[in-house]
Amino acid sequence: MATLTLIADPFPDWEAEAQAAAARDLATAVAETAPRSCSARYLVSRGSVNPQFTSPLIRTEQLPMRASMLPFAWQSGATARPLDGEFVHALTPLMPLRARGEDDGSQTSVTITHSLAWEAPALLGSASARLYRAFTRRAVKLADVVLTPTHATARILQEHYGSDLPVQVLQLAPPTEYLATSCSPERRAELALPPEYALTTASSGEHGRLEWVYDAMRTDAQLPPLVLLEGLDPGPASREKTGSEAPLQEVPEDLHGRVFVVRPTELSDIGAIVSGASLLLLPQTYAGTGYLTIAALRASVPVLHAGHDATGELVLDAGIAATSAADFTDSFRALYREANSRTTLSVMAGDRSRGFSWSGAAWQLWETHANL
Repeated sequence: MATLTLIADPFPDWEAEAQAAAARDLATAVAETAPRSCSARYLVSRGSVNPQFTSPLIRTEQLPMRASMLPFAWQSGATARPLDGEFVHALTPLMPLRARGEDDGSQTSVTITHSLAWEAPALLGSASARLYRAFTRRAVKLADVVLTPTHATARILQEHYGSDLPVQVLQLAPPTEYLATSCSPERRAELALPPEYALTTASSGEHGRLEWVYDAMRTDAQLPPLVLLEGLDPGPASREKTGSEAPLQEVPEDLHGRVFVVRPTELSDIGAIVSGASLLLLPQTYAGTGYLTIAALRASVPVLHAGHDATGELVLDAGIAATSAADFTDSFRALYREANSRTTLSVMAGDRSRGFSWSGAAWQLWETHANL
């Protein structure tokens, strides 16, 4: 009986909590789509919470190490020996790997989730960016299959590791916590969010370009309020411990009353906030795995973005690309002045979201390992 082992602990970057939630969803889907006589194994570090899976085809096993030790321990090939002869997948580059013989029976697949370590390493921090690149090099050298969530990320890897590097695209889906529930309206009320709002995760500066959004709002007092969702983008704030006592980002004085800064206290807050938005604003020069973008599409929320290749690939015709501050302002205003344009994009967003599911990702994983 073939068992596909999923590494539950993610690379320790700003997306770690979302990646851990995604690993739980993927494990469930892998079990649901398992071919006859196959199953899933969920490998989690010591001290982590073991999720309660309902499928009898998933078994959870605990590693003898805590999550904080994995980035150090798994740089040694010796730690991969217990996985010899297994089918193994990791949703992030954090995975134990070693050189193996062709007849050893092992099959390893690794998803490289984003390209920030090459495009904007300062956002991750120098140490984190180096570690991400180091684990990616190991994956390129030792894994049987390298996967990425978009062709754009695949191209970045090929630019750095050779144009002949075979990379497959594994379309992911948003974690369950990023989706709306029956409690979402009540949670938005508890957070004191306005009835209509545009949403952004952007931060100030060269890469975050939150200033593009603020400048657009200053040109038109009729634009809806803005909800600024903190902690979902890389940068100093996401690398620090952000508890409820940490100060929220300051809002320019002239935009007081029009900008609401929110820091989610739990992952499910994100689903409540995203599902209540009328537009997602992504002026950033970078893209992560894209979970928030896909969650917006699932909620039929169109996207105004700055044309980053990975974001554009996810959104396609469910949004608009504006590559300059002036174009961003014009597009933002047009989407609220021309009611039909946003309505049309909302329909396209719902249609586009059907291409992203954990079931589809799981089927592709099984097929990928079957073809090795």
